[in-house]
Amino acid sequence: MKFTDTGTLINWQLDDIHIIQPLHDKADGGSRGGVYLCIPNFEELSPPFALKHGEYRITPCDSDLPHQKNLTAPADINWGTVEVITDWQELTEADSKTLTVSTRIRAVSDTALIRPGFHPYFSISPHSVIDIADTHIEIAALPHDSLRVHHAKSLASPVKLSTADYTVSMACNISPLKDDLALAFGIWSDKKAEYVCIEPIIGKQPDPDGLPTPLTLQQGEELVMVFTIRAERVGFAG
Repeated sequence: MKFTDTGTLINWQLDDIHIIQPLHDKADGGSRGGVYLCIPNFEELSPPFALKHGEYRITPCDSDLPHQKNLTAPADINWGTVEVITDWQELTEADSKTLTVSTRIRAVSDTALIRPGFHPYFSISPHSVIDIADTHIEIAALPHDSLRVHHAKSLASPVKLSTADYTVSMACNISPLKDDLALAFGIWSDKKAEYVCIEPIIGKQPDPDGLPTPLTLQQGEELVMVFTIRAERVGFAG
């Protein structure tokens, strides 16, 4: 596996198949593709809660696994300071591959607000579909470059992506478990680049139409997340 100096996985393949859309620069600035952890920007919490990808992707970290970095809010914004340790492991079998990403977020300040997510950009083909429990999503029907949020029925709800070349299932394990935890999947597709981003977002129970709201960690308190992506080389059925 190859990473940037900020801990973003550049690509992930099953033999000759690009499961993860390779990381690339956009013509108008910024980048797309790869896989990275997402923590909100340190900013005031005012409704509606701003959709921000956060500082993690632009903050340098250790070049060796596990990656480690500290994020600190500006003094006038009460988001606090967190330590983030992320490790990656992969298992290769015949016609399948599994990527396991474990992340530990620990509050360093008296309190810290977090709303972590996980950002894999999957390569797609025509007629690719996503299944979240009993929700069936045709990627071709998604609006271009516009986030759609789908709430998971439980924290253990997996998501499945089916393409012409492979299927991939993704699940999230969270500890410690709390009654007010919620999981949602933020989904958007860039038709021109032929990829879809499926982002598990973790926080407190949201409003009916909103994203999960930030969690508060007390100093020394931790949230541990394990994301598992399993890819299999199979034909697209449908």
